[in-house]
Amino acid sequence: MTTPVTISFGRSSSSQFARAVRLAASLPGYRVQGEGRDVSHHVALEVSLEDASWEKLERLLQLIAGWRSASIEVDGRAIRPRKLLRSVDPIKNCYGRKLKHAVGDHYCSGKNTPTGEASSFGCRLCRGVSHGGHGFSRRGEPWTEFGTLSTKLDAFHVDKEAIFKVLEQGVREEACALCPAFTWKRVRDDVDELPDTITLDNDGPYEVRYSELNPGKALGIKRKNDDVLTHQSLFTSIHSFLPDAAELEEKRCVPNVRYADVAGQDQALAAIRQIVQLPLTHSEYFAALNVEPQAGILLYGPPGNGKTLLAKAVATECQAHLEIINGPEILSKWVGESEANLRDIFARCRQLAPSVLLIDEIDSLAPCREWMSQQHDVQLISQLLVLLDGLEARGRVAVVATTNRLEALDPALRRPGRFDYHVEVPLPDRAGRTAILRVHLKKMRLAKHVRVHRLIKETEGFSGAELAGVCREAGTQAILRGLASGTLPKDVCVSQDDLHAALETWRSKRA
Repeated sequence: MTTPVTISFGRSSSSQFARAVRLAASLPGYRVQGEGRDVSHHVALEVSLEDASWEKLERLLQLIAGWRSASIEVDGRAIRPRKLLRSVDPIKNCYGRKLKHAVGDHYCSGKNTPTGEASSFGCRLCRGVSHGGHGFSRRGEPWTEFGTLSTKLDAFHVDKEAIFKVLEQGVREEACALCPAFTWKRVRDDVDELPDTITLDNDGPYEVRYSELNPGKALGIKRKNDDVLTHQSLFTSIHSFLPDAAELEEKRCVPNVRYADVAGQDQALAAIRQIVQLPLTHSEYFAALNVEPQAGILLYGPPGNGKTLLAKAVATECQAHLEIINGPEILSKWVGESEANLRDIFARCRQLAPSVLLIDEIDSLAPCREWMSQQHDVQLISQLLVLLDGLEARGRVAVVATTNRLEALDPALRRPGRFDYHVEVPLPDRAGRTAILRVHLKKMRLAKHVRVHRLIKETEGFSGAELAGVCREAGTQAILRGLASGTLPKDVCVSQDDLHAALETWRSKRA
């Protein structure tokens, strides 16, 4: 089986740039786009680890892994070059063992014999769902977490489609599809072998699982022998599955946004560098002086002006793991689970430190408690306050929150010790709008004599997101003009007239 792989990279100051271009040109599916300083190189091919072209492809990945301009897609999903390279060796080793022992396709499902019980869903390295029905697993949630209980609590209906979707995501994140032995059919077959319905009776191995906080609320099912684990065996189980350093590195998510990508917010950028970057990159100075770092920073201002972009940029510059909290992702209909989700996120940030924890639109997660009528909403805010207070336990974790409505936040969140600094991210001024337009337009092919300053007066009051939208609209105008005149794609460029037409079109399309 082969998998589509796409690699793109632009100009680089690296001494290996010429070698990377030669390697790319020797691969099938190579093409060059643009010209001059805007030239970019692209390789698109179908490949597996046993193909002759894989060695060249792997060498190319090693050369461009650290370049800002490099991007890679495997089976239509973006993946970081370094993560892809780390995934390759385990896949090669697993495939080598399969060939060495001359076993059949049942090997990939973790069966000792063709008729044995599977321990994996179609691939030993696929993560996301554990085939084990209970306990802790490095592969993810047990499959018994996917499904619904009947009204009478006498049966559990397994949601096989949800299981397959999670496995599909896990395969693409681990690049398992590059293995010559991998097939989607085997994954689907292993999922289909699961029972459609599990009867919950005295003779069956499963029983109803109830919430610890609300014993009357049924959450799902569990094996009947789960409760016989002693505290010692539970402790051993947890620590036996703790990830090693290599796995932690794989799980870290470092964005690819630089300070140079943030324009028009110089004061906010200076503040976040001092408040967030300094403790993460020079923690030894704080330890030597016995000074506690700032607890957190709250970015506020109109939407679309780069609050989230600032957090991503500082995470990139610090090579820190970025964890983003959005209200809908952690909120649960089950009592107590939202608070547990919050605790898990903070624990993950400590584990993957240095980390930047971004609480996006914090006003939706923690509004004024006086406005709330539900006790479980108040408990969620209380849990957040407790976690923010635990600075000594957070380690090298910086907390950044964003909001468009500062007045809507609970006052307890805004006090020193939780969010020490409140930094405004306002609408860009004249100089800021000029810088933002230049950042976006320098990525596009422009005609000669394009003058950005001619747009500055007409875009007064525009946010950074609106300015980016105008630039995209200018590109669309240039494409439409090129199609109408029959111009080749390589000859199309954005003109001054396209920019002015884009501004008028943008205004007409906005409410």
